[in-house]
Amino acid sequence: MNTLQERRIFFICCLFFGIFFALGGRLAYLQLIKGRQLAAAAVAEHTLRLPVANFFRGDIQDCRGNSLLDGKRVYGVAVFPSLIPCSFGVEVSSSVEQHRWEDVFIEGLINNLPQRCRDQKLRAFLQGAMSKEVPFMLPVTLNEQETKSLSGMDISGVYLVPLPVRYEDGSLARHLIGYVKGSVPGGETQKGIKGIEAAYDTVLTPPEQKLELLTVVDRRGELLKGRGLRLRGSQGVLVKGKNVVLTLDSNIQRKVEEIMDKYGVRGAVSVVDVATGEVRALASRPLYDQISGAGDQFDRSLALYHPGSVFKIVVAAAALAEGRVRPDERFFCSGKYSFNDKEGIACWKKEGHGNLTFREAFAHSCNPVFVEVALRLGGRTLERYARLLGLEGGLGGYLPQRQLGTVQIGSYPGQVGNAALGQEGVMVSPLNAAVLAATVARGGIYIPPQVVKAITDADGRTEKLFMSATKRRVLSPEVARELQKMMELTVTRGTGKRAGVEGVGSAGKTGSAETGIHDAKGNPVADSWFVGYAPSARPQLAVAVVVEGGGAGGGLAAEMFREILKSIYRPGGLERNN
Repeated sequence: MNTLQERRIFFICCLFFGIFFALGGRLAYLQLIKGRQLAAAAVAEHTLRLPVANFFRGDIQDCRGNSLLDGKRVYGVAVFPSLIPCSFGVEVSSSVEQHRWEDVFIEGLINNLPQRCRDQKLRAFLQGAMSKEVPFMLPVTLNEQETKSLSGMDISGVYLVPLPVRYEDGSLARHLIGYVKGSVPGGETQKGIKGIEAAYDTVLTPPEQKLELLTVVDRRGELLKGRGLRLRGSQGVLVKGKNVVLTLDSNIQRKVEEIMDKYGVRGAVSVVDVATGEVRALASRPLYDQISGAGDQFDRSLALYHPGSVFKIVVAAAALAEGRVRPDERFFCSGKYSFNDKEGIACWKKEGHGNLTFREAFAHSCNPVFVEVALRLGGRTLERYARLLGLEGGLGGYLPQRQLGTVQIGSYPGQVGNAALGQEGVMVSPLNAAVLAATVARGGIYIPPQVVKAITDADGRTEKLFMSATKRRVLSPEVARELQKMMELTVTRGTGKRAGVEGVGSAGKTGSAETGIHDAKGNPVADSWFVGYAPSARPQLAVAVVVEGGGAGGGLAAEMFREILKSIYRPGGLERNN
């Protein structure tokens, strides 16, 4: 072989190996370096996307971590227009054919939705959405039963999407929790409007992330077999908002609400833990719908009412602490306290109570005796003790700056006398009335009420713990003990007999507050109050009940107080039902 041939062979071999290595290098580059990117691009080219609202809002929980929302799962309806013609066996080649199958589809879809969804508004929405030929969500949600008819259509491009529902008909503590706007699938991200939902909106709202429903099609635009919908977040993983943990006890809250519904009253109930000052229940009636916002959103548990004779607890505390009265000091009630020949304040017992001690006057809620004692103290002293006992305080973790009570007493004897009976110049929330009872129950130590316990992440790890405000002594143990005796006497022998809890023991104070309203017969309408605690020997829970238009506090309010505590405590024992 001559030299020229050898050179040719060598050149051909070099060329061959050069091409081989170039192709191999390119293939390796595409497979090893650009492989994932190219694969992702190929998948993206055949992926249909439907942006949806971020519904991974954080939870609102009770003190044990139980959800206070606990909504049932419902279903949204996702529609991918480009996948639908295949189900009708047509190939769209003209606008006439397009409109023909669209009309058939719209009619079929609407007829398979529940009656409540079938209206012209939905029909117009579908006609507009289908004309755009991009994926969309129907502005409706279906329950499990309502999905069966739609599932039977068996049309490619129509999917049922399981969605969490934030609220349901049995949701607890609605007025405290509040509600959100933007819960329609495919709509805007939920935003808190009232209550805890609004106060902690930035905590509950999930981090900024785009959510998409994805499905993959082949080169002909048909759905790949075995490939349904999947949800993907822009951050790769689905990130929820943080949780707000409240001090409420869902067991107690549920029992309170059940009893309020049983009696069918307008009013409120507040329950406070004596040991910690944490709020265990806040209930208000009438209710409202958290989904639509329709109904009575007024939160009566934090609203201001004249407390009536419940304020006599403050008068008694101030008088005993200032040494202006002795528990066994005797008085005479003729049925009226007269300021002069023309002005006076009547006792609820028209014929009067006759001779009785201050302790008995408290138990029987004698108006003339308490007017006399209040005049010994004066308006400024009563205001000072009302503030000491927390009647103008806020709610820790929720409304710390808002006054949930106001006490402004005039200087004239008539104004002081009316204030002593919880009327003129005195307004108190049911929550702060329960706090007042708790202060007496724990021996004169005031602890501000707390309703938010902690902030946790999606896995339940605590990120922020709300510490209870510093407790302070506002009454001496001796004064507090005397008040406890008076409140126990009210239940055993006084106006609060219907509040007695057999086997547990309770203590409290009745109240009947004038409203200035008269019924159809011209009779004055009074709000009914009962405020107290149980067990009387070792207090655990303080409860305030107010019933609008309920009349005497020893009636309906006292009865509800008893029923609430009976439902919480086991018969004959002191253990709470857990």
